[in-house]
Amino acid sequence: MRYVVVAIALVCAFGVVAQTHAQTSPKVALPAAVEAAFKKAYPNATIKNVSKETDAGRTVYEIESIDSGRRRDLNYFADGSLILYEEELTEADIPPAVTTALKTRYPKATITTRERLYTVKDNSANYEFGLKGVPGVAEAILTPTGAWVSPKMK
Repeated sequence: MRYVVVAIALVCAFGVVAQTHAQTSPKVALPAAVEAAFKKAYPNATIKNVSKETDAGRTVYEIESIDSGRRRDLNYFADGSLILYEEELTEADIPPAVTTALKTRYPKATITTRERLYTVKDNSANYEFGLKGVPGVAEAILTPTGAWVSPKMK
């Protein structure tokens, strides 16, 4: 009986510690400008996670979201200006030139993810693919015309 009481006390103690940790874990709060920019651009999206990083001395907020069943990750500066976004795509969303280039170079690859990677700084929209079955290559990035960004052609 004494062991049962000790066991119950330990379970309760661990439960209180776990609950306290969850309550005191810091949540990343979005600056008002970032939240406003996101909601204006994607009024129907649901925010799944927010993280905060520093890149070249500037604070960057990453919002992981779902919109109409599609995953979208966006990076913003604290002033609400968009840096880049990655948007999940279907096979039908990929331009034929990109599909041809990818299948020609890696005919046996299995595509695990398809994303549009849009960068505001240089106004570029490339296509990023997660790959399996290609030794030494986990992802590939191509331009909309099917030109390779990475991995580089040898």
